[in-house]
Amino acid sequence: MKKLLPIFCAFVSVIAMSAKAEISVLGLDAGQLRVMELESIPPWPDEFVLSGTNKHWQKILHQGEFVVVVYESEAAVIDVSYPFPYDEYVLVLEGEVILTSTSGERQRYGVGESFVVPKGWTGTWDMPVKYREKIVVERKAWDESEG
Repeated sequence: MKKLLPIFCAFVSVIAMSAKAEISVLGLDAGQLRVMELESIPPWPDEFVLSGTNKHWQKILHQGEFVVVVYESEAAVIDVSYPFPYDEYVLVLEGEVILTSTSGERQRYGVGESFVVPKGWTGTWDMPVKYREKIVVERKAWDESEG
């Protein structure tokens, strides 16, 4: 048994090194993210769409301690009457978005600009033209909202 222990330890080390070798850095070049192929996702519930087209797409790029997603939507105004489910970092890749809180505060963001939507925020999410964004969300909160 003692003779097998060093062989087992060597085997575990090789496996651990192999696993580490597979981990690589994920580049998030905005130009590449703007043209990346995305997957169609189910439409919003009809009562959430105040105007526009209810078509959107996304691609999950990373799921670790946080989730990185590219999201795209046709022009639409989305009602966010239910408190936003998590803190979300957003980088606008294409188009523009106008966020209007229920208290009337209006903020407009365009290509290259970023913002954070805090958990609990309510208002409207207006995408007057085709819109694409990169978002980053804490994994546990993402999983809870998807479930």
